Amino acid sequence: MDKDVRFTRALMSMTDAARHLGVPQQTFHRWARGYPRGGPLLHISATDNIRQASVPFIALAEAWVLEGLRQAGVRPQRIRPALEKLQREFGREYVLVSPALVTDGISVLWDFSKTEAGAGLIEGRSGQTVIREIVQDYLTYVGFGSDNLPNHLKLKVFEPSAVAIDPYRSSGQPVFVGSGARVSNVAAMLRAGEEPAIVAEEHGIGIEAVRAAARVLLGRAA
Repeated sequence: MDKDVRFTRALMSMTDAARHLGVPQQTFHRWARGYPRGGPLLHISATDNIRQASVPFIALAEAWVLEGLRQAGVRPQRIRPALEKLQREFGREYVLVSPALVTDGISVLWDFSKTEAGAGLIEGRSGQTVIREIVQDYLTYVGFGSDNLPNHLKLKVFEPSAVAIDPYRSSGQPVFVGSGARVSNVAAMLRAGEEPAIVAEEHGIGIEAVRAAARVLLGRAA
């Protein structure tokens, strides 16, 4: 993994990562930095400045699945001991992005939540079936390689436009599926004051794709 770009190439800052995943920025920063009772939940690269690129592809995939767990009622601030248990059970470090998470992993989390060490891990309204279904839905956005590790991530926040990250193409930057146009380049033209129709023609994408770039990256309509 030392030479695998999925783990070694920082693609974007934590703020940009949160924006691309549709996760609250403060929440993403907490996952990356850790909670008082435990260390970071994501594999983030070390950096001196939070504005610098520090989030590799693997951390994006981890954060996406962690958001699924959060939406399902699992409390991230209490999940560190549970992740360590999963690492021991699975015999692998990157348990958040293990295909087995939605089957054996959810059962492990559920059983752990019933112990003294896991008290408070899961909200009372959540059931094991509900958690499994929500996490399974989130995992449909993740593509896996032959090594059972993520190698592709679709970004739900841009829907209905199709945007994905392939760590081996376009330097791992988010692109519109089909045209291959970088979302950041589309946003940059809009930021410079170019008309949406011209931006769409320049990049070979539809006007809805241009509007998606503006909505997600610029926080405004186009």
